[in-house]
Amino acid sequence: MGFDSPIHWIIVIGVIALLFGGSRVGSLMGELGKGVKAFKQNIADDRTAAAPAPPPPSNAAPASLQRAETIEPTPAAAPANSAHH
Repeated sequence: MGFDSPIHWIIVIGVIALLFGGSRVGSLMGELGKGVKAFKQNIADDRTAAAPAPPPPSNAAPASLQRAETIEPTPAAAPANSAHH
């Protein structure tokens, strides 16, 4: 039998509790929980710090209020001396 049986895990946890004492195991689990919480908070802080800041407001008028300029196409030059035989 391997360690995939629940009874084996119960025995292992019991032996650890006997060796280290119940209060010591409890405090270790509390410290582990605090460490995981601090890790998650640091990851969240890093993600918000890495987020791009919104662009600063521009003093230019919005595109909808700017005057549209029309560009007139230039006429194509006709080929000189085009003779068809």
